[in-house]
Amino acid sequence: MGRFILLGLIIVAIWFLFFRKKNKANKNNHIESFDMIECDRCKSFTSRDDAIFANGRWYCSKECLINKD
Repeated sequence: MGRFILLGLIIVAIWFLFFRKKNKANKNNHIESFDMIECDRCKSFTSRDDAIFANGRWYCSKECLINKD
């Protein structure tokens, strides 16, 4: 019985090493994810890198920051 289990483990190990499908699409088409911030004035979303933080609030552009009603 122990020999069958050992043989099964060896077959599974060989399958994982040589025959499993490798996902090449994810390696070539890497898409970065961004944190999205909601503008306090117009409620649109923009990436954290492009957003402006002022007076404890997030804005999507200088126009929204200046025209804060």
